[in-house]
Amino acid sequence: MSWLSNLALWVQHALLPWGSWGLAAAAVLDSSFVPFPSGVDLWLITLCVSEPARAPLYVVVAAVGSVAGAAILWLAVRKGEEAFLKKNSGTRKLDQVRQKVERFGFWALLVAALLPPPAPFKLFILAAGVLRYPIGGFVTALLAGRVIRYALEAFLAVRYGHQAWQLLLRAGPAAIATGVLLLVLIFVVVRLRRRAFPERSS
Repeated sequence: MSWLSNLALWVQHALLPWGSWGLAAAAVLDSSFVPFPSGVDLWLITLCVSEPARAPLYVVVAAVGSVAGAAILWLAVRKGEEAFLKKNSGTRKLDQVRQKVERFGFWALLVAALLPPPAPFKLFILAAGVLRYPIGGFVTALLAGRVIRYALEAFLAVRYGHQAWQLLLRAGPAAIATGVLLLVLIFVVVRLRRRAFPERSS
């Protein structure tokens, strides 16, 4: 039995009894100060396999919990911005992410929320906090990305049952890449439309 199967069994026996409340708590913690690499995804899949009819609820719970945790971290960075900058000034990865958020804004945050580990999701949260990115756009971008990601996982769980985790590992990157390409296409279409009909976008 692979380590993945052992992990799935552990989740089923240890975490499943906590249901949606445990999923919400894990999502908040994972996006704020206590990382659970892929833990929320595995918990979500396990719940959806166990109770397929409640899959939409679990998607909403995981997405809202994740965004709430990210908002807590965003607020913490904003409140302690000076100390944070002194501690992390010159960090190459953070500087790179900060430039992406400055350049692409909403779309950079949405894609960051959509991608699975090891994508540096928290670096985007930190960068948004340092840049004082508007909370409305911040929450909207992260919520959209998380809903897309968790909805895909829930669909796989309901459709393929206990094989969903393995399928996500194999097909997940391709599916997510397709989603990102669609988002880029939508972005390009919107920009071209605004240039062609500026009076409609005003």
